[in-house]
Amino acid sequence: MKSLSNIQTFVRVAEVESFAKASNVLGLSTSAVSKAVARLEADLGVKLFHRTTRSVNLTPDGSRFYEGCQQLLIEFEALTAEVQGNKATPQGRLTVSVSPAFGRICVVPLLKAFTQTFPAITLDISMDDRAVDLAAEGIDIVLRTGQLSDSANLIASRLVAYPMGICGSPDYFDQHGEPHHPDELAEHVCLNFRNRDTGRLYPWMFHVAGEQKTYSGSGTVVLDNADAVVRSAIAGLGISQMPLFLAKDAIAAGTLVEVLRPYRPPEIPIWICYLDRRFVATRIRAFVEFMTDQKETFIERCAV
Repeated sequence: MKSLSNIQTFVRVAEVESFAKASNVLGLSTSAVSKAVARLEADLGVKLFHRTTRSVNLTPDGSRFYEGCQQLLIEFEALTAEVQGNKATPQGRLTVSVSPAFGRICVVPLLKAFTQTFPAITLDISMDDRAVDLAAEGIDIVLRTGQLSDSANLIASRLVAYPMGICGSPDYFDQHGEPHHPDELAEHVCLNFRNRDTGRLYPWMFHVAGEQKTYSGSGTVVLDNADAVVRSAIAGLGISQMPLFLAKDAIAAGTLVEVLRPYRPPEIPIWICYLDRRFVATRIRAFVEFMTDQKETFIERCAV
């Protein structure tokens, strides 16, 4: 079992290309990770990694060994699951990445019920809008917004689609008037949202005359956080497109007003994703099934 532990450590280092990152994923010290790989290299009599102060890369022998170890661990986990059958209790550390806005409003309120149902699972949740590489970063599950462009190696299930709307403060509209058609956006101060990964501004999309059309929002403020967009609109900096589940409390309080409602932008889907593998750990299945069972809750919280 010690050799198996060393192999598991080696595979994680190879996936994230870093002893430090692997130590965070495995919950071990960097020294312990380094020693485990060194013991494995000594047992095999080969060098598995090229190490420098800035990078860790597989040697040719390391690459061949890594490919074989991946299959070995998959088979081992599958065999363990088969032997344990339904007796296996979901347990261990579960890493989840979710966007801050959806996480705060929709996911966090459900975590108490999840931890009470699965007390042996330790949740490690990162709230970040960036795109993540599940295998390279050691992340078990990601909740992604929008269309999936890299779903080839993922199992993806749609949880909910939330409505978008164009909103601004009453003070802003008192000064600038309300737009009545997307063509009038050019006459307004628009708060634009930037994709952190691509650096591009999200397009302003509307349903016009039965078709989906794209417009440009002109303005002097660009933000890359959905909560910041809502706060900026409330402060009267301009108008913006935003998830309405973030804006509905402000709309109810009268600090935001939705405009261009007949032309509302397309709804945005939320997906729960995990790596497509022959064996999926019980802790991953438990979280995915739990969240999937909460679809009605998500729909209610995203509704306007």
